[in-house]
Amino acid sequence: MGNSTVNASLTRIISLLVRGVAPTAAVASGLLPAPVLSAPGDLDSTFGDFGRVGPIMDFSGPAWSAALLGNDTTLIAGGNFGCHDFYCYYSLPVASNFLSELSASGLSEPGFVPAPVSNTQVFDVALLPGGGIVAVGRSRVANFSRLTVFQLTAAGALDTGFGSAGIFQLPAATMEDYKATSVVLDPDGRIVVAGPTTGSGNPGKVIVVRLLANGVLDTTFGDGGVYSGPPSDFVDSAIHILRTGAGGYRVTTSDCKIVALTADGKLDLMFGTAGIAPPPPGNPVTCSSMASQADGSLLVAGSAGPEQSFAGRLLANGTADPSFSPIAVETGMADATALAVGADGSIVVAGTRPGGLSGDVVMRLQANGMLDLVFGRGGSTIVDLPSELGTYPVIHKLLVRPDSAVVAAGGDFYSNHPFVVRLVGLGGADGPGVLGVTTAGTVSVQEQSQEAIVKVQRTGGAAGGVSVAYQTVSIPQSATVNQDYTPVSGRLSWSAGDASEQEIHIPIVADNVIEEQEYFTVVLSDPQGGAGLATRGATVEIQPDGSPYGQFQISVNTPSVTEPGTAELLVIRNYYGSGAVSVTVTPKAGTATAGSDFAPAPVTVSWADGETGAKTVTVAIPDDAVQEPDETFTVELSNPTGGAIIGPESQVTVTISANDQPSPSSGGGGSMGFGALLLLGIARLLQSRRVSARPHPPVN
Repeated sequence: MGNSTVNASLTRIISLLVRGVAPTAAVASGLLPAPVLSAPGDLDSTFGDFGRVGPIMDFSGPAWSAALLGNDTTLIAGGNFGCHDFYCYYSLPVASNFLSELSASGLSEPGFVPAPVSNTQVFDVALLPGGGIVAVGRSRVANFSRLTVFQLTAAGALDTGFGSAGIFQLPAATMEDYKATSVVLDPDGRIVVAGPTTGSGNPGKVIVVRLLANGVLDTTFGDGGVYSGPPSDFVDSAIHILRTGAGGYRVTTSDCKIVALTADGKLDLMFGTAGIAPPPPGNPVTCSSMASQADGSLLVAGSAGPEQSFAGRLLANGTADPSFSPIAVETGMADATALAVGADGSIVVAGTRPGGLSGDVVMRLQANGMLDLVFGRGGSTIVDLPSELGTYPVIHKLLVRPDSAVVAAGGDFYSNHPFVVRLVGLGGADGPGVLGVTTAGTVSVQEQSQEAIVKVQRTGGAAGGVSVAYQTVSIPQSATVNQDYTPVSGRLSWSAGDASEQEIHIPIVADNVIEEQEYFTVVLSDPQGGAGLATRGATVEIQPDGSPYGQFQISVNTPSVTEPGTAELLVIRNYYGSGAVSVTVTPKAGTATAGSDFAPAPVTVSWADGETGAKTVTVAIPDDAVQEPDETFTVELSNPTGGAIIGPESQVTVTISANDQPSPSSGGGGSMGFGALLLLGIARLLQSRRVSARPHPPVN
C-alpha cells in the first residue's frame, strides 16, 4: 500500500473515530474493511439527487405517508386541499391525492398508475399481504368532509370487491365533518382507521372505525363499527393509531392524550386512568407522531409551543417512563414532526430546525433517549433540499429499513410539493454531502454594520475534500453595486471530515443617503469533490434607515379632487416603532392658491411607543365659484421628532380638477345639433376623468 493510500485511509479513520464510527482495533491494525467505512445517517448518494428526490413538482400537497415495498421501492402517498384551511371563505376547495412508487435509485416507477379517486385527499396508506394498498383520508361531499377508505390492487386499479366499487365512505349526519388520518391492519385482514370529527356546534373528537376485509363496517367493534372518543381538534390534528401485540389499539388525540381500546373497540381500563393516559405535564402539547416498541412501550413526539418540541415514552400500562430523557430532541428541534422505531430497536425522530435554519433535522436515539453518536454528525443529520433560495421542508413520515437506512417523506411548506430523502444505513458508503446556505430566505443587515455575512453549511456527509464557488448578483432596481455594497466572489473549501460552517463576507457601503430597504443576492455554484448543492442562494436585505424609531412616508388616496371636496392623504410610520414620534404635514401652493383653492394649515401626526402604520390626514378643497383649469398643490413632510426620520417618499402632488367652465357659444343663436351636443358631452366626460394636465396660468 503506497504512502498516499495509507494517508488517505488514516484521514478517513480519524474522521470516523471522531464521529464514533470506526473501532479502535481497526486503527491499531491499519486495516479498515469496507463495511466499517459506512456512515450511518449520511445522505445516500445512490438515491435521487444526493439522497433527495423533490420537491416533486408533479404532485400537489405533502407526502403525508410512505411505505416500503420490495426491491428497495418506496411508496409515497399524500394530497392537498385547494386552500390552506379546510374551510374556505371565498370558494370551495377541491381535494387531490397522489400515490407514486419510487425505485431504489429514486426514479418514478412507470408501471404503477393508481386509479384516480376524485376530490379525495390521502393521509395514510397500508400494504396488504398480497401487494394491494389501502389508502385513507377525506373526500369533499356536498361541502362537507367524509371519512374515506379506498383499496387498490398492486397494479394500482381500484379493487371492486372492496366497499362500493373500491371505496368506502363513513355515513355521516349532514352537518358533521369526518376524516381519517391513520390506518392499521389486523392480521385477519380487518382495517382500522382513526381520525377526528366535528360538527353541529360540537367540539372535535376522536373516532376509530373498523372495517371487514371487504370494506363493510365491522359491527362487532365499538358502536356499530365506530368508537367515538375524547375531544380532539378537527382542523389541525393528525390522529395516529397503533395495534398492540395483544390485539388492542392505542390512539392519540390532538392534545397528546393516549386512548387505549380493546380488540372490540371498548376502553381498556387497565391502561392509564380509565383507559386514557394524560398528556405530558407542563406546557400544552400536540402530538405529531406515535410509535411502539417491542415491549409495548409507546413513543410520542410533537410540539410543546413555538420553537419547542417534545418527545416522551409511556410504559405498556400508560404511565410515563422517567428513564427516557430525549434532551437533544427538546433542544435541537423547533417541532418534532415524525418518529419511527427500527427492527433493531433504534429510535429515529425528525423535526424542523429552530431559528429559521435551512432544512430538517433527523436524530437517532438510544433506548434511554440520548443521541446515538454513531449516526450522522454526533447523532443527527441535517436534510437540506435543493432550491434556489431555500425551502421549508416538513417530514411527516419516517421509515427504518432492515439495514437501518432511514427513509423520510414530507412536503415543502413553501412550494406545497412532496419530497423523499434516504439516509445511509449499515454497510452503506459514506458520502461527500451537500453544500448550501445555512439560513433560508433573507439575511438582514444594517448599513452601519459595514458588512453582511452569509453562512454556508456542509450537511449529509463529510467524505473527501469539497468546495463551492460563490458570487454576489444584483437585483434590478434595488441595491447598487459599489454604491450600496461591494461585489465579492470566490470559493469555499472543506477538507475530508470537515463539516464546519463557513462564511461569505460582503462589504456594505454607508452612503449617508436616506433609503428604504434594498436587496441583492449571493449565489453558490460549481460544487467540486463530488458534493451536491442544497440551498443555492440567499437574499441579502440592507435594512431601511431610521432604526429603531421609524421612517415616515406619505402617499395620496385621492390624487385628483373636485371642488368642493377633500384630499385624503396617508402618513405612514414604516419599519420600526420604538419611542413616541411625530411628523408635520404641510400643504404648499403650486398652481393652486393657498387659502382660496385649498386649506393650507399644517397638521402634526403622532404615534405612540410601539405604534406603526398609516394615519389619515385630510385637506379641504373649497368651492370658489371661479372658472379655473386643473390646478395643483403639494403636501410635504417636515419636522420629524423622537428620533424618526423622513424617508424618500416625503412629498405628494394633488390635482384640483378644472371646474366652473363657461357655457359654449350658441353658434349664432341657433340650437346645437345632436352631434355637437354628443361631442361636447364626451369632451366633458374625458376632461372630468383627467388626473393631471399641463399647468396653465390661473384665471383671475
